Amino acid sequence: MRGPYKKNTKEKIMKAAWDLFRKHGYEETTISEIIKNSGTSRSAFYHHFHGKEELLFTIAYAYDDDYGIWLREYYDENLHAVDNLISFSSFVMRAVENSPFGELYAALYGLQVMTAGVRHILNPDRNYYQIMRKLIKNGIDKGEINSRYTYAVLTDMITSFHIGITYNWCLQKKRYSLLQYGQELMNPFLESLRAE
Repeated sequence: MRGPYKKNTKEKIMKAAWDLFRKHGYEETTISEIIKNSGTSRSAFYHHFHGKEELLFTIAYAYDDDYGIWLREYYDENLHAVDNLISFSSFVMRAVENSPFGELYAALYGLQVMTAGVRHILNPDRNYYQIMRKLIKNGIDKGEINSRYTYAVLTDMITSFHIGITYNWCLQKKRYSLLQYGQELMNPFLESLRAE
């Protein structure tokens, strides 16, 4: 009984924070407002989070629901592993580019570098990482991906590409399509993994 309550409280706090960040911006949102809008207590807040910046980092989980949709609706086990990787990579970049959290990216990326604490964006338990590992491991096991790296190392490499491409897009003030630019950079690398 305690486990689900804890999870429910944490999710309430996260969702309230996300709504307030989108409505008022990260800087203008206070912890007191988050507590009030989540219907929780200050002690519950600090039980789950060290501060407001950690809540900003949890936005990564909002994308994981979308990635679950990709797995259910777009993943095709009959496709070559590299084609599934290209499809998922494009889906990730499209989701980021069209996200309602787009205005928060500058704060999110800036604070990730400057602050201590949990890096939710790098949590290996997220759907993003689970899907990426599954695609790569299946591809290696089926002989469709040829690489001197393990599936775990390849997952880290591709993740680094996604993060770097997104960070550069933010630095460039989103003046171009993240999806198009990302495909131009990522697809040749992904194709290089295709076994002959």
